Amino acid sequence: MLLAAIGAFSSGCITAVGTGVNLVGKAVDAADVKKREKELLGAKLSAADEMFGKCLDTLRDIDSDRSWVIYPVELDVMGKDRYVVEVAAERIVALSRTEKNSDPKRDFPRALIIKRKIKGKSPKECAAELDMGEPVLAVRSDAAGLLSQIYDARHFKEWGSPDYCILRFDEQDLCTDVEFLGIGASTKKEPLHT
Repeated sequence: MLLAAIGAFSSGCITAVGTGVNLVGKAVDAADVKKREKELLGAKLSAADEMFGKCLDTLRDIDSDRSWVIYPVELDVMGKDRYVVEVAAERIVALSRTEKNSDPKRDFPRALIIKRKIKGKSPKECAAELDMGEPVLAVRSDAAGLLSQIYDARHFKEWGSPDYCILRFDEQDLCTDVEFLGIGASTKKEPLHT
């Protein structure tokens, strides 16, 4: 009985601590983005290259001239955080700080369940199977040339923290992977929307 009570109490503390850490993390991300936005918004992409170093990849919208340039976050020991710089008409229009699989305890199991349903399916088949509506964005990677579809996951309250669900496709445009993306902070209300 005592062990059960201790377990229940400690899990509550862990949840409270986790929530506190998450709030502090979002505040740090917001301060970081706010500090950088003055130098970047309206500037050419070279300003982001100068600030962040070499980009990891560029994702190009398949339906417009917009692109999202991905940069590493310095001192990110887990390798999960990224700066995402949105570019339109050769100018920076938004800056976001993101975290891949921001809630691993929930994101990995959810990704596995979704992946089982859609692995090997076309983008259209995935959209029908997921019942999440149309993707908010479809992009192609400069580095790999592969397609990704991005879905807004915020309307699924039971999903918790992820803001976006990302489907990755292979050379034949068949789904190979699923991941979730959290937005720590952004200069844009809808960071991955056109």
